[in-house]
Amino acid sequence: MSTIIKEIAQLKPVRDFYDHFYISLKNRYAFHTVGKAANSTVKHLLYQLDLQNVPVKMPSVHDRASSPLLSPYQLSSKDYDWVFTSDDFFKFTFVRNPYSRLLSCYLDRILCLNSRPYFELLRVLGKEKGYKPSFDEFINAICSQTTFQQNNHWRVQYDDTLMSKVNYDFIGKQENFASDFSYVYKRITGMDIEIELLKTNASPAKTSSEKRLSTYWNKSLVQKVQLKYENDFNHFDYPSELDINE
Repeated sequence: MSTIIKEIAQLKPVRDFYDHFYISLKNRYAFHTVGKAANSTVKHLLYQLDLQNVPVKMPSVHDRASSPLLSPYQLSSKDYDWVFTSDDFFKFTFVRNPYSRLLSCYLDRILCLNSRPYFELLRVLGKEKGYKPSFDEFINAICSQTTFQQNNHWRVQYDDTLMSKVNYDFIGKQENFASDFSYVYKRITGMDIEIELLKTNASPAKTSSEKRLSTYWNKSLVQKVQLKYENDFNHFDYPSELDINE
């Protein structure tokens, strides 16, 4: 276990790994969340599944310490190897188009002027609280960071999900959420998910970033993201080109 942790620590802070990797011994699955990629909704649905017929209050998906799903640090070395190297556990994650994901992060986490990602960005920019970064400043700043330095809400997804370390059985996309989560649910339970559950949107903020791309993106920013997030475009099969009006 220590060897793998050392390898992970080369890509991102180990605390991020502990905070964003969720394990169910009960239902034999392991899930890595990605900030701004259906993160809250997937956790909400998985919490419901693992707490089914359990007389406890549904915890907030934003309170990691109260989660019914385990963090890697809670596993013994034997169980750690069991989860990460055996076929007994269904391992999956959800990703998102880099352009809409980064814009959603900006609209939700930066423009609020009062979130942890916002204050992290201010430190990068050398600005004081209350400063309102432009979208250009945001993209230029995060593209200048290493993936280790990046906040998980804008970290390169290929590195954040530890693609080089975890052999995932399935990679879902926010853009195909209904069909992809239906597959995940059936793979875990052997049953079809109820249609009403697929209407769940547990996100604390709905930014509709997909409809606002042309308002914020320009050719220069697109080129920077194409370079920085190249692995996301290539590995997750997203188009690197973006239609914009300039």
